[in-house]
Amino acid sequence: MSAIASPATNPASPASAVIGKSIVIKGDIHSRETLIIQGQVEGTIEIGDHLLTVASGADVRAHINARNIEVHGRVEGQVEAAETVYIREDAEFIGDIHASSLVIEEGGYIKGNIDLTRRSTGAI
Repeated sequence: MSAIASPATNPASPASAVIGKSIVIKGDIHSRETLIIQGQVEGTIEIGDHLLTVASGADVRAHINARNIEVHGRVEGQVEAAETVYIREDAEFIGDIHASSLVIEEGGYIKGNIDLTRRSTGAI
């Protein structure tokens, strides 16, 4: 099986902020840069025009808003992505997804509602 490319696999991506494996955050996170979560977060995550990556082993229970969201770990909550949500192999997502597109790899688990926004085609 070939891997589906994503913003996180682009070696030219700018540096990211990281919430480490031993960190637990309860509250709101607002970031103006790409963020990688390896620990636990409960609350609200606002990333704006950037990528949020939930690493393998991470546990996130939050309302999330980002341009792209890549899930390798566990996410529970409502997700809003301006572009794409990636549910990777062995990832677990429970909740609602609102995005332009959704990619679910074989082995990824999802339970909830999905609302995909149609992109404008510029039809006459």
